[in-house]
Amino acid sequence: MRVKIAPNDNQSMSQDGDAILRSLQNKNLGTVDLMVRESLQNSLDATLENSKVTDVEFKIGNFICEDLAPHFEMISDKLIEKFPGEQSFLAISDRNTSGLTGDFKSNDSKLLNASNFQKLIFGIGKNQEQEGAGGSWGIGKTSYFRIGEGIVLYYTRIAVGNGYEERLIASLIESPKQDNRLFKKSERGIAWWGEFGDDKDKLFPITDHACIKEILELFGLENYDSGETGTTILVPYLKPIDSGNFGDENSDYPWEINYSDAISMAVQRWYCPRIWNDKYSEKINNSQLHCKVNGVGIHPQLNMEPTFKIFQELYTSALLGKAMTTDINVEKITFPRAIMKNTDEAIGYVAFCEVDRKKLSMIEPDNKKSGLAYIGIKDKAKIEKNISKVVAYARKPGMVVEYDVDGDWAPRGLIQKEDHLLFGFFVPNSTGELLEKFKYDTLEQYLRATENADHAKWVDDVGIGIIRRMKSYTAKAINEAFQNLTGNDHTTETSALSRKFGALLMPPKNFGKTSAKKGSDNNDKNKRHIDSRNRNSDIHVTESIPIDGENVNLSFKAFIKRKSKSTIFIQVLTQDQKMDKVAWNKTMGNTIEFPIKIDSVFLKSIDEHEINCSIDEYDSPDLEVSFKKDQTGILEVVSKVTTGIEIEGIMKLKILSNQYLPSVAIRSDININEGEK
Repeated sequence: MRVKIAPNDNQSMSQDGDAILRSLQNKNLGTVDLMVRESLQNSLDATLENSKVTDVEFKIGNFICEDLAPHFEMISDKLIEKFPGEQSFLAISDRNTSGLTGDFKSNDSKLLNASNFQKLIFGIGKNQEQEGAGGSWGIGKTSYFRIGEGIVLYYTRIAVGNGYEERLIASLIESPKQDNRLFKKSERGIAWWGEFGDDKDKLFPITDHACIKEILELFGLENYDSGETGTTILVPYLKPIDSGNFGDENSDYPWEINYSDAISMAVQRWYCPRIWNDKYSEKINNSQLHCKVNGVGIHPQLNMEPTFKIFQELYTSALLGKAMTTDINVEKITFPRAIMKNTDEAIGYVAFCEVDRKKLSMIEPDNKKSGLAYIGIKDKAKIEKNISKVVAYARKPGMVVEYDVDGDWAPRGLIQKEDHLLFGFFVPNSTGELLEKFKYDTLEQYLRATENADHAKWVDDVGIGIIRRMKSYTAKAINEAFQNLTGNDHTTETSALSRKFGALLMPPKNFGKTSAKKGSDNNDKNKRHIDSRNRNSDIHVTESIPIDGENVNLSFKAFIKRKSKSTIFIQVLTQDQKMDKVAWNKTMGNTIEFPIKIDSVFLKSIDEHEINCSIDEYDSPDLEVSFKKDQTGILEVVSKVTTGIEIEGIMKLKILSNQYLPSVAIRSDININEGEK
């Protein structure tokens, strides 16, 4: 193949290879993830109209450098010197796609700007314009140049008139700042290989079937044939797998040891919504994705990892607005202030469910890794706790944009059962038409415009805030579903779930707040005697001393209203209210035990008279005190006198979970003699 070196015109403001490679920086995703996301995105965008299936195959194999190098004019010796003998390659082939269509010979800039071939090979960075597509032409495919040593071959077969045309061309993008680069004569680090036409300044792809076949056979690949059209991306001189612990046989994650397993996992991670999903294709009128890695197909019913099978079910549930399984809950997301032309339309739907270790096949005999590990989380502490909330989101192409872990898409604090993950999926109403003030016709167009070149996150346009509100109202909907104690109807099983689990907040550091009013001072004897006849019962904590990881001694002082029956108890703070053990058991049933127990009570004094006794039941002419440990874990105090009484004591609390904020409270139910509430 003949070579063309990118000119280095100081007045052209052209990017060099280093700038292009840096254009797809993403510190959160490894090279394999970026390559898989972008290659599948582009294949699916190119699917033939009315095709029900898009076929994509990843092949990792070996070739002999000395056989390939002579095809690369001016760098063949360098290739043999640097990469002698057998080397690795990656090939990504799609079928039922249009291939890289468009003119490449014209001098008309409008024709060339409309040419998919021209834009990808020679115009990296030009914007995508196809409906439902995303990002910029070629920016994502810079991942090919990064996963290999900088050389990429593009082979495509397209329909032309009543026949077909094959095209093959190669490109090099490398940093000109590298000392050991392949092509030092290219000052910008950019070059192409193909054949020259009559105009020696313009490089064209090879179109001869036999010449293309000769090159493909070096990799054990075949030409497209018969009525096939599609594109194959070839990355020779594949770098050793190096993302995170990739390539390390001692890695905690077995799919990170080689490219084949890493690619298979990445395909499931980012495209689980679309893999063999007929409901997706029926609803969106897009093709399903059928994908193979080294000849092995990925299928939800055969070999898809449990984590991604769950996320596919959640996606489909949100897409259809109807739960696919009984444990999935679906909520419609709407905004109080309209953004859609049709004010009754939803912004989207969120589907979610609780997931335990058994459902993720983490127990014997499967012993799978945590669901968090499969989506790419490396935080071992977070994985071990197993209480995270993960909400994925995707738009029309069915690629997961992001797995948001314990972020803005879900409520704060622990709302699900301990040792359970919460999985959710938000799917927007892509076809919904926006109000004219937003300057985008549909919600899909707006969301597509907010994606960066790597499609890795939705970020609001300045001053619009649709995505911010999506996050807020999605989190609110999940939270309300969990804490729904009123029995309101929700889609599918939401009500049943809500009655079982309260929306509980993480505790602040100030353990054991009091229910007493600010400014009360029970140490002030004169004040107590002056207003004791009309003073309400109250209690406050004077000290809390941790004994060990499960037990705390809580010192308290309580004022007991005259002639009253008072109850001292523990309550925990939920999203909208405090719950004592009675309310907790009514809400949770036998699912979760009340998180704080009063294990024992020691009474120190009554009106400053020392008592110093453990209480099961204390009785005197003035006061009856009983500890109902076996019933509801409360302390009952009955006052028989006409003035208030102050008692001081210590409660030993047993902490069953440190996730909830406890407080000590007192309730005076009746005035014994006067019947007051």
